[in-house]
Amino acid sequence: MKAMLFLCGVALCAGFSFAVPQTKDPEVELPTFMEICYRDSPDLSKCIQRSIQRMLPEMHAGIESLGFPSLDPYESKSTYIDYKRNQMSASLHVKNAKTFGISKAQILGTRATATDKTFNLAVDVRFPQIFMEGYFKGEGRFNSIKLASKGYFNNTMTDVTTTWQMSGEVKQRNGEDYVEIDTFDMSPEVADMKVYATGLFPDAELNQIALEFVNQYWPMFYKELLPNSRQVWEPEMVALVNKIFQRIPYRRLLPKRA
Repeated sequence: MKAMLFLCGVALCAGFSFAVPQTKDPEVELPTFMEICYRDSPDLSKCIQRSIQRMLPEMHAGIESLGFPSLDPYESKSTYIDYKRNQMSASLHVKNAKTFGISKAQILGTRATATDKTFNLAVDVRFPQIFMEGYFKGEGRFNSIKLASKGYFNNTMTDVTTTWQMSGEVKQRNGEDYVEIDTFDMSPEVADMKVYATGLFPDAELNQIALEFVNQYWPMFYKELLPNSRQVWEPEMVALVNKIFQRIPYRRLLPKRA
């Protein structure tokens, strides 16, 4: 059970959960590296794809005007994950985590539709490698058996692919129209994963056995736990993408052709 709990944390936190700082300024200028895309253009999807791909490397050190944190490494002070099924329950607290590789993402394709009232976007993305390290504290219970662990971990995921699917509505604020993203969905697929951790068990030999078990059977655990992860990352991803949509008026973010 400790192995299952730990895999849940490292797999779902590694690059997919963002704690976005708040900013006060409701509007900023478009960064110079962002391409102007027209909402009524037949080239909208390709234009957005080019813009996102150009934007990712620039986000390596963060984008101060938009309130974006640094993406390489991305630092997360605290993330909580809970899991419960039948007689088993578990919780994991990941602290002071650093994630590397997000700005190296490759945008494989986009599909976008934009009207004066709605906006929908699907982005196919691939991360060649995601590496995460940090500290964890976990608790688990199976019937009357209770277990606890804490220590250092790192996790390497290779060839991560997913589709970001987001949708929102155009809403008016202070006389300006802004897109507000309200749903965000994804189901990341991982080609390979390698986990290392201390403190799963006090005994070093048991700790090594647990790690070998996790690294052998991670696809089974990942498939089981992924559907329950949405409650963790969806609010954070919605907040992240709204850093752009809620700061730049629709008429400048996706203008109409003259």
